[in-house]
Amino acid sequence: MVQTNYRFGKHLRLLYRLRIGRRWRWVSASAFPDGGAEEGFRGATQAAARRAGLRAVVRGTHLGAVFCTFPNDPRLVRLTALLREAHALARRMGGPGSQVRIVRYKPETTLVLQLVEPSGRCLSYAKIYRPARGETAGRLHASLARQLRPDDPHLRLPAPLACVAGGQMLLLEAIEGRRIGALQGREAEVGLERLGASLATFHSLEPPVEAPRFTRCDAACLTEAASVLARARPSLGAEAEALAGELVRRFEPPPDRPVCLHGDMHTGNGILAGSGVGLIDLDKVSLGPAAIDLGRLLCLLRYKRLGGLLTAADERARVASLLAGYAGRRPLPSSHALRWYAAAALLTEPAMQALRRLDPEAIARLDLLLAEARRFLEGHSDA
Repeated sequence: MVQTNYRFGKHLRLLYRLRIGRRWRWVSASAFPDGGAEEGFRGATQAAARRAGLRAVVRGTHLGAVFCTFPNDPRLVRLTALLREAHALARRMGGPGSQVRIVRYKPETTLVLQLVEPSGRCLSYAKIYRPARGETAGRLHASLARQLRPDDPHLRLPAPLACVAGGQMLLLEAIEGRRIGALQGREAEVGLERLGASLATFHSLEPPVEAPRFTRCDAACLTEAASVLARARPSLGAEAEALAGELVRRFEPPPDRPVCLHGDMHTGNGILAGSGVGLIDLDKVSLGPAAIDLGRLLCLLRYKRLGGLLTAADERARVASLLAGYAGRRPLPSSHALRWYAAAALLTEPAMQALRRLDPEAIARLDLLLAEARRFLEGHSDA
């Protein structure tokens, strides 16, 4: 099993990589509550492509689940045709011998492809969405990219190259460089300083008209996250619910006007490119206080420390670099806002991810995670 997406009382989606004959194949599974498998099976069957070989869709009656063999997907329809079109685009852009590689597959949501020429150089990326969603993503990318000067020293954004297949596949410029999340030691500090500067520049852009308000730190979302944690780890229920209540009680609307948020800010979405940083994966661009993106980065650095991937000194150095880079381009949010949003992110992001991925090690650390959220909230964090 390579991927799990579990949401209490709603759905369970799994992605398997299985050796079938001489080939490795992806098989996705969706489990449904309250007898919903029959409807799910009918929908998946209608969307399936007819082809020889493995069955496209299989109903696991006793499991209340539906299994689909890739490239069949109940919501990413016409994947077989879209993959053929991606191969044709690769050959058109890079000549004979150009190939398509699958970078990431999230069943029923997105498929990310890399188009490469025979030498191995990346020509572009292609993102396949549910029908018509690529058009919205393309407009969003274009709105942001055209606000940047081509020679901006701090920030690069992938420009949209084309939106094809009825708005389901978006081609994006490839940004070459190293992921900031893969850097170590002093290089990581330099990368985070530049990431801070690039994020400050991003926050200065005019938000696209399609950008929704960021809601994952709203009182309702905090309360729901605590409720889910209480169901998953009853022994932590009181602490989770008390933390959510304290977050709601201590919330102070930031005085600054809302900015253009990345919405999914982590070091894997920053690429060190020359003297600046390219920010990628812009599907969750939204509108809200600048402290949301920064607080999420602080939260994830603390989470790495809790998992033993960073020492306390490493975390302090990286946080200092990140905030210095941001402050060099734009005033930092207040320390209260940074602490509040870091605490809220710990509750709504890694805690929920641990449950969605059914990660036993991360679930076992939930008590530490809640304690760190409390430390952030009370101003006792040592980062």
